[in-house]
Amino acid sequence: MHAVNNRTPGAPVWHTRAVGLGRTTRFAPLPAGARRVSVMRAGAGGVKALAPADDLLAEFLARKRALVRAGAASDAAHAEAHRAMGYRERYLDQLRARPDALAALHQLIAEARTGDVYLMCMCGYRTPGRACHTYALLDLARELDPSIRELTEPAPRRLASTSEQADRGRLRHGDR
Repeated sequence: MHAVNNRTPGAPVWHTRAVGLGRTTRFAPLPAGARRVSVMRAGAGGVKALAPADDLLAEFLARKRALVRAGAASDAAHAEAHRAMGYRERYLDQLRARPDALAALHQLIAEARTGDVYLMCMCGYRTPGRACHTYALLDLARELDPSIRELTEPAPRRLASTSEQADRGRLRHGDR
């Protein structure tokens, strides 16, 4: 929500935090005071309990690579591999079966009641078909607490295609 300080003409716009849970990429600037939480396998930090299981991610990446080799564009291959293998449902089933994952998500939901929390993955900005586990996490968070607000996904400084963003991230950090 934005408001204008009308004390003087041309006064700056100030930001009031929306308070909720959202999704972001590594390349997007966040609102002031927001927290970015990695939910990927790669990297030293983040909440690994919410990352996709190794076998699920490996299958997804193999399917995506096969589609790209067959001539599909990277973004289309990403969305199709996600859809064809029932990634979202399988990922959510895996989370629901793990008390540590549900506890970690509940902690983020609690934090999102008092501040902006953004779940981060290397999938691109507004990944076509919501084909990223972060979207599934947001849906599960709303299932667990329907009052939690889903924040708008912040745009990266330079809008690159999903594949450009993901490829750039893999070059730096390896696959999720």
